[in-house]
Amino acid sequence: MSKKNYPLSDELASFFPLLTKLVQTLESGAENKLYAFATLEDLDQFQSHVSQTEASSMTTDRGIVLRILAGHRNFEYATNNFDEAALLKEAKNLKAEALTFLDAQDNPPVFAPSEWSDDPLADFADPIREQILAAGNGELPSADTPVHFGTAYEPSVSESLSKAESAQRSRELKEAIVKTGGDQLASAGCMLRRKAKSRLFVDRTRQISQTLFSSLYYLYAITPSGKTVRDIIGGMAGAEAGDSIDDALITSLVETAIKVENAERIQPGRYRIITGPDVTGVIAHEAFGHTQEGDTCRLGRSCAPGLRKKGILVGNKQASIINNAGVFEMGKTQWGVNGTHFFDDEGFIARPQVILDKGTLSSPMNDLMASLTGDINGPSARQSNGKRESWKRPLMPRQTNTYFTAGDKTLDELAELCGNGYIAEHAHGGMEDPKGMGLTAGTEYLEEVKDGKRTGKLFLGPQGGHIELSDPVPRLLESIIAKSTIEADGTPDQGEPHNKWGGCGKYHKEGVEAGCGGPWILWEGMTCG
Repeated sequence: MSKKNYPLSDELASFFPLLTKLVQTLESGAENKLYAFATLEDLDQFQSHVSQTEASSMTTDRGIVLRILAGHRNFEYATNNFDEAALLKEAKNLKAEALTFLDAQDNPPVFAPSEWSDDPLADFADPIREQILAAGNGELPSADTPVHFGTAYEPSVSESLSKAESAQRSRELKEAIVKTGGDQLASAGCMLRRKAKSRLFVDRTRQISQTLFSSLYYLYAITPSGKTVRDIIGGMAGAEAGDSIDDALITSLVETAIKVENAERIQPGRYRIITGPDVTGVIAHEAFGHTQEGDTCRLGRSCAPGLRKKGILVGNKQASIINNAGVFEMGKTQWGVNGTHFFDDEGFIARPQVILDKGTLSSPMNDLMASLTGDINGPSARQSNGKRESWKRPLMPRQTNTYFTAGDKTLDELAELCGNGYIAEHAHGGMEDPKGMGLTAGTEYLEEVKDGKRTGKLFLGPQGGHIELSDPVPRLLESIIAKSTIEADGTPDQGEPHNKWGGCGKYHKEGVEAGCGGPWILWEGMTCG
């Protein structure tokens, strides 16, 4: 089917002149002292949930943020009042506050934003580079040329935009699970969500916008004893993100639920484990995702700066992790995941960053402030990791899509290398200790591997629930035996490794969307309990 990039609505585009005027007010006459930008965030979301009952909801939200960087301090104002006179008044007050602060500083540093010509186009994912050049008619755009980025979707699929059809699809999927499971299930459900999240960003060198269009399908089956088996399908796409939902997937969901209902409990201990992309991603996110966030490093809450300074390896040659907001396709999947964006909340264009290279730590993931002030080793490169939960919440360095790099084995070859052990395929949360380097990654259940073959037999945790996989991070990353190709059947690699739909809470549980993934990985041993 023919795809197009999700457009910016005329209504949202009409805010560019106001944002431009606000930036000029924030900086006027003080461009050699201050750096300012203005952002507008708009959310349009529809969700349908069908289980024992049916419920649909719509969420709309819009707000604006004004930011001034003065020396190494941010001054910020956020509101959902779009009255121009009131906003201009607040912009003048914010500028006066920033200048008063600067007057008390001794030779404060001055930040100058980059021009389009400074951007490394070759490092950008194709959809980013193509939309930049399209805005400039094949050339780099000028400072006053609006550049819009939109995720690709298939507009011919009417369900992509129709709320009524989305609700009907939720009903059909729930009924299909119930029909397939019969009296072997207590209940079932389906939650379907469509979201269009737009952002406008203006500073003195660029006017950019993005609309991230995503679809999420959450299917689940509940057994007579109350155990839940789920499947999450989704990404930066329209209804086509659910193309893989067919009779075979629903049958597999129900069969797994029946197996889980009758599963044995594992004995706590250390076992060889093969993690699927879902659990692999949680390990990447927790291991040196949070530990490599710039503010965590700068505030002394992470072990990473000390390890980097001493040149200490934290994993073997197989231990390489990337953070990359620009994931627009994953293997054979022609769309990205929910941690994807074109630019972050501070207008910085997405590009990949290796945060762990064959066991060696790189510079941390940074927002603008973290890149300027640095960790204990000093300033480091800025990255596209400045994110906030919403316009109402503070901005800080956050992960986007964090994943292990691919290897060269098939899943069958990993099972042969495993011998006797287990496969962990469906994640159940995770936690980390950035200072002490402890990690736990949950998995819903384990599948037995015996004599190098998958048996299909499932095991639950010692208490009959999910299983926690845990180890000190260096010990864990030293234990990687082998990794699969992006597609575990050995298909030649294309795109990025598969990332799964996820989220992340930090500090006071500021929640943001974050994909995590990688290939199938065989680990020498993990503590399971």
